[in-house]
Amino acid sequence: MKSLTVREITELAQGRLLQGDLQQRIDAFSFSSKEGNETTLFLPIVGERVDAHDFIPDAMAHGMRVTMTERERVETGAEEMTYIAVDSTRDALQRLGRAWRQRYSSVPVVGITGSVGKTTTKEMISAALQTVGVVLKTEGNKNGQLGVPLMMMQLCERQKGAVIEMGMSLFGEMARIAEVAQPNYAVITNIGVSHIGNLHSKENIRKEKLCILNQIQKPAIVFVNGDDPLLAALCPNSPEFAGYDEIALYPKTREQLVNVRFRSYGTAAWCDYRAESIEATKDGVAFLYCHGEVAERVELSVLGRHNVQNAVAAMAVAEAEGIASFVAKRGLKEYRPVAMRGNVEQLPNGVWLIDDTYNASPDSMKSGLDILDAVQNCGRKIAVLADILELGEHSEQCHKAVGDFVCSHAVDILFTIGEEARAIAGAARKKQGIQIHSFSDREEASESLLTLLQEGDAVLLKGSRGMGLDWLAKQVREYAVRGRNS
Repeated sequence: MKSLTVREITELAQGRLLQGDLQQRIDAFSFSSKEGNETTLFLPIVGERVDAHDFIPDAMAHGMRVTMTERERVETGAEEMTYIAVDSTRDALQRLGRAWRQRYSSVPVVGITGSVGKTTTKEMISAALQTVGVVLKTEGNKNGQLGVPLMMMQLCERQKGAVIEMGMSLFGEMARIAEVAQPNYAVITNIGVSHIGNLHSKENIRKEKLCILNQIQKPAIVFVNGDDPLLAALCPNSPEFAGYDEIALYPKTREQLVNVRFRSYGTAAWCDYRAESIEATKDGVAFLYCHGEVAERVELSVLGRHNVQNAVAAMAVAEAEGIASFVAKRGLKEYRPVAMRGNVEQLPNGVWLIDDTYNASPDSMKSGLDILDAVQNCGRKIAVLADILELGEHSEQCHKAVGDFVCSHAVDILFTIGEEARAIAGAARKKQGIQIHSFSDREEASESLLTLLQEGDAVLLKGSRGMGLDWLAKQVREYAVRGRNS
């Protein structure tokens, strides 16, 4: 972000100086009292269990000299800090992000939401757009109420565009994020069951996701995955379309329908932007990108049919921004998965590891199984699947659906980890010839998996973030190195 004075931040955040130096400059924000310096502003957030205002003295001890505060006092031990008083630090940060976005309204913003695939789609769209200039894209997990404002604060005049993930798990979150990001284009990857424990139904999830339209700016194009029935229902040229009257929408979202244009992407013949002639290649997958008179062969260096859908979305956005398809596809050819997001790597002991451990939903777990299915010239195919969290009363049904999916895929050995994932194992027992092992925790599973591994095996690791399968991926890698050196 650009360096700002305390005065500028105070004005943009609609706060007031409680004490300190209005001319002091800030070039970073931090939610952690232990990560910053004299040019970092500490943002104490009031959480369910912890009020970070209690750590303002600790922020000063770690070198920070400016803080926001919801309290009308100076904390003991931090009397030398500059204090900006605000009604809510969370709201103040969002006002900052919104004001900065409006300052750079000429930079087109692509907002991406959906139950799964946001990060991959973000990376692919960025790869396509970066063929013509500098593009800002979401860093790490900065896709929520606190992260999106921080990303907006990085907008600048030299950027050709910004590709911003917009995640939500609770009612009302997307509307707040949309006020900050004010996208020109929206991409909705799918409507799955992630966070259905909080939102109760897929229709509610769609309703919340569609709040991305609430603050959409011209040209106001919404790209939706036409292969998803709940999204296909939004497209006038879709067989699923029956008008908007029966679709649950918030009043603000419904008002926006006259201002937006829905465009579909996918593999269905009716989609505006579609993939045809999909085929496996030596390095990944290829397809024919079709839109109007355009028919361009696109090659990806990643596996999985779901990545074809993501790539079509990227091509569509690039085309809407005036980038020729033969140019955009060059960027997609260079795309590689983000760490822990379906990376396929061959380890020193000859084992193929698919590290998809960042997080999981039923849909993304099925996508991971598609990648395992697509690995060629390997030995046994081993799926290690852990609990999918935040499914509430739908948990057993969703895990059983994953087990049914296993039955239709090339899985020789199935490991499940956690009590919820036992339902995957139960449903998968219908598959002939499969070996199934269920464990309560990752440590128990690790010992058995490492003993079983053979050269040439392909192993998928997939589970919710809270199950910590990244630890198991580390064990597999270390075991591979030990095996090579023994």
